[in-house]
Amino acid sequence: MRLSHKDSVLDLIEAQSTHLGRATKVLTELAHAERSERESLYTQLHAVENDADAASHKVIQTINRSFVLPFDREDLFNLTSLIDDCVDMIDEAGGNMVLYKVDELPPDALKLIDILQKCADVTMTLLGKLEKIDEHMRAYWVEINQLENHGDTVYRNLISDLFADDDANMMAVMRMKFVVDRLESAIDRFENLAAVVETIAIKES
Repeated sequence: MRLSHKDSVLDLIEAQSTHLGRATKVLTELAHAERSERESLYTQLHAVENDADAASHKVIQTINRSFVLPFDREDLFNLTSLIDDCVDMIDEAGGNMVLYKVDELPPDALKLIDILQKCADVTMTLLGKLEKIDEHMRAYWVEINQLENHGDTVYRNLISDLFADDDANMMAVMRMKFVVDRLESAIDRFENLAAVVETIAIKES
């Protein structure tokens, strides 16, 4: 089923997925950095986002010019688009840390970033084996669903804590919310990506 040459669609999607790991790695560094160090780290993160855009365009061009594809054309488009969306949300989360000059992130925000890292790791592993439809695919989308559920719980607790203090600086609260909203959105995108993988597995089984 898999095309043999190095620029096959599945090879390109696997290469595109590596930007998920790169983005979450830099985001983690950015989140733990001093405010004065974040701008240079965000420059690195945005460079990853640009690389991810270029990788996505290459996948789309290959899909468009290919007559024979390993999976449904629409599913492949959705897959590459959602990988790109995940990187975009990670980039926006890092950008908001810099743009809104947020202070030290609360522990639950760091938990969301850790969840994102786990989502990226398991997704990269899965997309490196996409040519083989077997039980590892089911294990993947089950794990992503569990991570997303955990992320929802952490996010709700974090938002509750942010607004619990009546004496808190509301501008600081809203600046932090702009960051954690993007972290939560990024985790949601990983769940959407996993749903496309599930669709492919069902069609190919």
